[in-house]
Amino acid sequence: MDRSSPSGTTETGPHGFAQSQKWLIGVPFRSTASRVVWMYYVVDDAGDVSGAVRAALARADSVQERQARGGGSVTAEDLEVRRITLDILGHTGLDGPGDRSATPSW
Repeated sequence: MDRSSPSGTTETGPHGFAQSQKWLIGVPFRSTASRVVWMYYVVDDAGDVSGAVRAALARADSVQERQARGGGSVTAEDLEVRRITLDILGHTGLDGPGDRSATPSW
């Protein structure tokens, strides 16, 4: 089951300047033969969903992360990609599907 990403690239703010986007990327891995554990990464230095996915996968595949979860690398399958939003009142939310049944669009 793949996760889809919210559409979009860098958005323009009220004054015409590009706003940075934050993304929440969920990366699954198998801790045992049958157990899947999700690791989540907040990426705020990517201009679009593709960059956010690449940054999260690089973090997930770092030496520290591999050691923390007992070895093994991750793949780009079954990712959860959500954009972190901030509304006009300052409330934080997540944009994108909240289930694991959607297909990817990156």
